[in-house]
Amino acid sequence: MRKLASSLLVALVALVALAPSLSHAQNAAAHPDFNGTWVLDTAQSDKGQMIPQKMTLKITQAGNQITVDRQQSTQMGEMTSSMKYATDGSTSKNQLTMQGNPVDVSTVVTWEGPTPVFTSAMSFGGNDAKSVEKWSLTGKNLTVNRTVSFGGQEFSSKLVLVKQ
Repeated sequence: MRKLASSLLVALVALVALAPSLSHAQNAAAHPDFNGTWVLDTAQSDKGQMIPQKMTLKITQAGNQITVDRQQSTQMGEMTSSMKYATDGSTSKNQLTMQGNPVDVSTVVTWEGPTPVFTSAMSFGGNDAKSVEKWSLTGKNLTVNRTVSFGGQEFSSKLVLVKQ
């Protein structure tokens, strides 16, 4: 059971790790531009089972929408997803497939200055989970600091992706 919970947690973290949406609640000029293709740098990222072995994101921002196309490899295998988010500050809803089961994900974004904070909630296997991520850009690096709460436990990690 512990191994199943650990596997589900790894899948959860992998799937919601990069579930962004953007809000126009603040001045758009102060918000960073995430457009581009980003590749995980495992040397700069945290180590451990919470980090995918490989990951590529293609992020497209246009008008009131952002799309994230993700390809990644984890201990559970290859995963791909395409998620779309409204950029007007409303709740964005997407559905992911985890271990053959559909999982509804709701994401709300707030801003701390130029840093978007992504708060995602979902339920799977009878357990509620929450992910809070803070994204920041430094040069060609996108850093994602996240905390995941699942099954009464909390896990924190850092991903660093490099713009291609």
